[in-house]
Amino acid sequence: MTRGSKRASIIHRYCVILNVVLFFVIINAHAQQQTEDSEHASHHPEAANGPSVAVSTDSPALANQVEGQPGNANAMMGPGMAKGMDKMMEKMGAPKPKDLYPTLMRMQSTTPEQRDSILGKASARMQQGSEQLTTGFESLARAAAVDDYTQMQVAVETVKEGIAHFDSGLAAKRAIQDGQDPRRVALTWFKSQMNLLPSSPVNDSSTLFGMTPFHTAVMLVLLIFTVVMVYVYGFKMRRAAALLEELRSTETASASAPTKQTSPNEIPTNAPVGTDAVLIPATAHVLPSTTMSPRKGVYSGSMQVTGIFHETHDVKTFRLASADGQVIPFSFEPGQFVTFTLTIDGVEKPVKRSYTIASSPTEQYYFEVTIKREEFGVVSRHMHDVVNVGDTLSIKAPGGKFYFNGQDASSVVLISGGVGITPMMSAVRYLTTTCWDGDIYFLFCTRTSNDFIFEQELKYLQARHPRLKVLVSMTQADGTSWMGPQGRFSSALINEFVPDIALKTAHICGPPAMMDATKDILSELGMPEANIKTEAFGGASPKKTATKTEVAPNTPVNNTRQVRFSLSNAQAQAGTDETVLDVADGLDVDIENSCRAGSCGSCKVKLLRGDVDMEVDDGLEPEDRVSGYILACQAIPKTDVEVEA
Repeated sequence: MTRGSKRASIIHRYCVILNVVLFFVIINAHAQQQTEDSEHASHHPEAANGPSVAVSTDSPALANQVEGQPGNANAMMGPGMAKGMDKMMEKMGAPKPKDLYPTLMRMQSTTPEQRDSILGKASARMQQGSEQLTTGFESLARAAAVDDYTQMQVAVETVKEGIAHFDSGLAAKRAIQDGQDPRRVALTWFKSQMNLLPSSPVNDSSTLFGMTPFHTAVMLVLLIFTVVMVYVYGFKMRRAAALLEELRSTETASASAPTKQTSPNEIPTNAPVGTDAVLIPATAHVLPSTTMSPRKGVYSGSMQVTGIFHETHDVKTFRLASADGQVIPFSFEPGQFVTFTLTIDGVEKPVKRSYTIASSPTEQYYFEVTIKREEFGVVSRHMHDVVNVGDTLSIKAPGGKFYFNGQDASSVVLISGGVGITPMMSAVRYLTTTCWDGDIYFLFCTRTSNDFIFEQELKYLQARHPRLKVLVSMTQADGTSWMGPQGRFSSALINEFVPDIALKTAHICGPPAMMDATKDILSELGMPEANIKTEAFGGASPKKTATKTEVAPNTPVNNTRQVRFSLSNAQAQAGTDETVLDVADGLDVDIENSCRAGSCGSCKVKLLRGDVDMEVDDGLEPEDRVSGYILACQAIPKTDVEVEA
């Protein structure tokens, strides 16, 4: 193309643009909506009638436009195509109509007039877009036929502009006719034009359920771990249930099946003894068959020494438990005792001796007795010098009516002396462990601080339980570091320590002389005798509390004091101050006994005839006295007597 022809083309384009502007100024805006037939005729002037649209290829104007073009230019552009190109150029030169989406963005609600106006504008934009699409596609087809790439590009742009106009009009109609939020529709359309809409998910064949291979592997591992943990939990629960069932069946079998008692000689006699408990595992030592169901009634059988503790220089605590490690086969109240039957070298017959249980009834796997070594005490010396950890001892438990469990009083006064502290410690341990809400007044009297049994434990319990009040007095504190009360308990000291003592219940345990004096003091302070409970130990007897029991008042006095045992068909003479139990022991007549102090009531027998005196009959119930029962350990014959034994 020559420079002259290019200049002529530019001038022609300016003229076309000027004509288009004048056309839009003169005609009405509705003139844009022309019919489909007129639109088709404007693009195909050769098919229209009238000379005005028939343009000869010999026209001078056309010759001027293509001046300088190659010879085949006339063949490339016919008269109809020239006019269509002129019209398309008019459209390209016209100013771009204002988009509707800014108007929609500012709309919150519309009035009917605004709806009609927007619908009209939207229809016009859709009509305009349709015309541009038709023009662009026809122009693109003609340009493609002659391989005119420039015209192809122009046609493509026209198609894009037509699509944009049609889409904007369609968006406006959707907002109005479908009742949608105009601002949301406009925003969506604007994002689509700016390529801001989220892309549709890509169907990746390498993923599983939308997860990457790494994500899939991690989820699979977590799923396997969860399944394994659930299985392990179920397995452990089944195992625990099986163990519990096995323990229950074992306990039932041990209570009912007869077993073999193990000889103490099978356990080493040089087991260590120290200030700490020596705990031993369950061995082949099996409890013998018992005379009771587990934890009910009185148990007779064997228990194993599992620990020995040094409390003071002459006091030891012995811990006993079931040889198989199970719960001890009896229950007891705080203050009750256990009776040991011991075979001692140098003593012909087995010796029975009772000791108060010092541990709390809440301890179900063992019980403890605290024993002072007496120089002339056969059993206490045997326990201290011979018994070792691992030995098996024959016992009978529980026994005694001297106990306090907090059920019959709102407060209690516990008074003890020496090793008589053991039943009081059982009560204190039980009451503090169960957090009893009553006041506990603990009074203890001993010789020196070296004889203070359970000193550290009492300090600990007093610091931990505000309702526990402790008063300790030393009778031989001279020359020691003791700064507390000294001497035996006096009326003033007790009255000052225990407020409203006449309204309380007291339990006393200690040497007989100490108990007698304390009982007198409490009586002087106004405490009823029925509220004073006592338990004696030691060689002396308590003072006389019961009167003569007479079965046959008219029986003549017989100085020979013959004692006959009806069931055993045995008889013997009773010596001076010799009890019925002493005579029975000499004849090998078996009379059950335990405390030998008149407190436990285990030696109760029925007096068939004769007359006896008893200094203590605490172990008898009122109905026992009416029925003619006596305590063999306390009954001293005053005439010939016959007892049912």
